[in-house]
Amino acid sequence: MFHTKSLFCRPLKSAVTLAVIVALTLALLMSTSVQAQGVARDSVTARALLDGYVNEALNANLAIAQQSAALRRATQSVREAHGRFLPSVALNARYSEFSGVLNIGDFINPAYAALNQLIGQERFPTNIAATLPFRQETKLELSMPLFNDALFGARAAARAQRDLVGSGRHAAMRQLAADVQQAWLGYATTVRAVETLEATLPVLDENVRVSERLIQNGQATPDVLLRARAERSELLQQLEETRRQRESARRSFNLLRNAPDDAAVTLVSDSTLTAFALLDRETLLSRALQRREELAQTGSLIDIARAQERVATSAFLPNLSLGASYGVQGDAYRFNRNNDVGLASLVLGWNLFNGTQDAARREQARASRTEAEFRRREAERAVRRDVLNAWDAVQAARSNLVTADDRYASAQRAFSLVQRRYAEGLATQIEFLSARSAFTGAALNQVITRFSFATRVVDLERAAALRSLPN
Repeated sequence: MFHTKSLFCRPLKSAVTLAVIVALTLALLMSTSVQAQGVARDSVTARALLDGYVNEALNANLAIAQQSAALRRATQSVREAHGRFLPSVALNARYSEFSGVLNIGDFINPAYAALNQLIGQERFPTNIAATLPFRQETKLELSMPLFNDALFGARAAARAQRDLVGSGRHAAMRQLAADVQQAWLGYATTVRAVETLEATLPVLDENVRVSERLIQNGQATPDVLLRARAERSELLQQLEETRRQRESARRSFNLLRNAPDDAAVTLVSDSTLTAFALLDRETLLSRALQRREELAQTGSLIDIARAQERVATSAFLPNLSLGASYGVQGDAYRFNRNNDVGLASLVLGWNLFNGTQDAARREQARASRTEAEFRRREAERAVRRDVLNAWDAVQAARSNLVTADDRYASAQRAFSLVQRRYAEGLATQIEFLSARSAFTGAALNQVITRFSFATRVVDLERAAALRSLPN
């Protein structure tokens, strides 16, 4: 029995030793893959890299550009509302040709002719031609509101609407910042997973080659080769799917920053992902309640409802405005004092009864304000829940880091021991493949756990409004 075992081990040692060497280089391949992928040096932290990508996306993202255009439109609406308080001046000119219009001279000329005959002198003109309206009328017209409370309400509503649009834009920017970071983390996760699987593939390739050699030498049965090939095929299938996910994640990330689908994406060392100083929970809650855009939006909705209520209330008050005009009019253009016309007016308007429509509009505005106040309270509770959930997720993910590192170290040590025993013929192929699978799974789990922690941190950053956004 001892003799048979020795015959099995001798041809096996030289072949399996290569597999052992390849497998032991797994950790080295995983650590050096950073340089192979053209990744930034370790001196560049994940936080600095992500900040750069976030700023790039905020400047280039098309959705944010749409939000910026909407904010400019709302800002000009405020300017328009403010302009209603200022006087307006207009130049109006008219020149007309008449046909069939009554001429006052047809009535006056015969009377003047009779008077001239009675007095025997041509003292009254008999060629008067005057039509109404006059052939031409040119004037400058000025109008200005002196008292109109509805204008104040309209201006307040425009300002509140601008603030609402601005808060929505900042909310979109904050969400985009989180989406960009999480998309980068998703891409980096798939890159690391591909590297891990690619580093494992030579081990299974060597296992297949050794199994073929053993069968040729009559030292193993065909099922050994079948298991080796099945294990390799499973890894190849997993590797192909992970590569597909990697390219999909790259395209999704580049879409957010408005870059070509195949644009290069820089990565950093995984060790910088866990460098995060976590604030205490109460500080995060206080910061979120002060800075979350959802609360600012509900505040703007309350302001809009108040402005609408003021507009509705203004219907019960009088309006006073000033109107003035100056120009020339007549049958021809004559610029002299005899043809100058000036007019100044104070116009008072007061709607005394409107079938209770104004009162109904005021009650609608009050109901809208109450609705917005309840919505704000609901938003505050939602923000608190969001922060607390994100806080708990970060705490759990931080605990998982230690567990994942322990699992990786244990699986690595176990695989190393099984490799030695397998090389010496003391372990079966099933034990070898099982240890290899456990080691690869532990390596993938460590990668996923690290990036999951970073993803939870990004979610907490968004929930607590920790990132400062540009205006």
